Amino acid sequence: MARKTHDDLFEGSTMTFGEHLEELRSNLFRAVFGILAGCVIGFFIANSVVRFFQLPLERAMERFYIDKALSDYGQKYGDVPVEVRRVIVDEGLLPETLQFEIGSIARTLVQFEPEVFGGVNVSPFSFTSGDFIAGEVGAASLVKQLVEAGQSERATAARRIWLTLPTDQQTAVKELAASSSALSAAEVAQLANVLNSLAGNEKLHQAEELADLTGPDADATIASNSLIGRLLGTGKGEGDTVADLRKQLAEPEKLADPAETSRRLNKLLIARVFPESLRKARPSLLTLTTWKPVKVRFQVLNAQESFMIWLKAALVTGLVIASPYVFYQVWVFVAAGLYPHEKHYVFLYLPISILLFLGGASLAFLFVFDPVLDFLFTFNKGMNADFDPRIGEWLGFVLILPVGFGLGFQLPLVMLFINRIGLVSVDTYIQQWRIAVLVICVVAMVLTPAEPISMMLMAVPLCLLYLAGILMCRYMPKGRNPFDEAYEP
Repeated sequence: MARKTHDDLFEGSTMTFGEHLEELRSNLFRAVFGILAGCVIGFFIANSVVRFFQLPLERAMERFYIDKALSDYGQKYGDVPVEVRRVIVDEGLLPETLQFEIGSIARTLVQFEPEVFGGVNVSPFSFTSGDFIAGEVGAASLVKQLVEAGQSERATAARRIWLTLPTDQQTAVKELAASSSALSAAEVAQLANVLNSLAGNEKLHQAEELADLTGPDADATIASNSLIGRLLGTGKGEGDTVADLRKQLAEPEKLADPAETSRRLNKLLIARVFPESLRKARPSLLTLTTWKPVKVRFQVLNAQESFMIWLKAALVTGLVIASPYVFYQVWVFVAAGLYPHEKHYVFLYLPISILLFLGGASLAFLFVFDPVLDFLFTFNKGMNADFDPRIGEWLGFVLILPVGFGLGFQLPLVMLFINRIGLVSVDTYIQQWRIAVLVICVVAMVLTPAEPISMMLMAVPLCLLYLAGILMCRYMPKGRNPFDEAYEP
């Protein structure tokens, strides 16, 4: 017959029920005081906590902007040169194309330094490389059309433009037409100079071959803009079409600068004659590439959102800081009602549980955030959509994922607990591993956001932890209950 150590199982307890309630009140009061103290500390470090949790998103967005810049550059110019790649990838500078109005720049320079730039005379209606449709391809098409018009015997507007060119420029255009299917940047600039010499020739718009281009619909874009201006009460309705400009040139007393009006009219006519190669007439624009550093911005939608984010971060930080003290107070109260062998289990498994939780949260922060964000940003890149993150929504995401991983990593201890109380045997764990994997995938789907990457990154470690749980159930020593009849000290 096994001996029992005590006849009275609660012999060591000298506290009455009222004293237990008083002890509970004291422990709860100390736990609340610890939470308040932790929140006070959280108020001072809340901004640092928010910035710390912003780091994964900043890294992912920087990679997104750099990859997008490389992709856009390759689509626009073909292969990305190694120098450009180094500037984008190594230095974090993104190319941005800007267009400036040449005439406006020239006027500003003259006004700023008239002694230095007083001789600069740039017309706002001159041709530039940006006026050619499809760049070098459109320029190559234009030179071929000019040469073909020169070889034709028909009296067309294109032939008149060709005949207006001096002999040396005709020769230059023929050489460009015979060079290749696409012109180089220098050849496009040369062709733009040829068109500018045409635009400066006042006799061009007086030719009979170009008279049939006169009319209110000579330039549909400008005419429609003029109509919109008249409907809104902001447009004068004059000087916008070929007919209006011809009328102004017929009455020179109304013109402040007849040469500029003539150049503007010629540009309109030339663009009208070659619509497949030239854009519709517009101010002369200079295209420049600027480089700006990668900058990630976090937005808020209202004035009080920043304060609420700071308050939420402070409270969460305070709870995390105070959690060990709170758990200790709970343990102090619960320990009085546990058997000695049960206290031993708590001392053994509580540190393991904390380490598993911290390990799961660390795994989410260090190894899961980046792949998940990269996966989600691929859809932004595919839809050519920019992403302006709200810090409030990001904090909700960044707090849910580590907590879900921390809770999921408690699986081995849950398995060990169920096994030790006799509900599930080790053989059952081994036989039902397929169902266990299915349950793990469902749990991972619930504890992670609605995307597959984080689910798989949680499910795979949990499957390994399931194996670890089986090993713990089989090889960890079983505690002996001193009140069991089979127990002998």
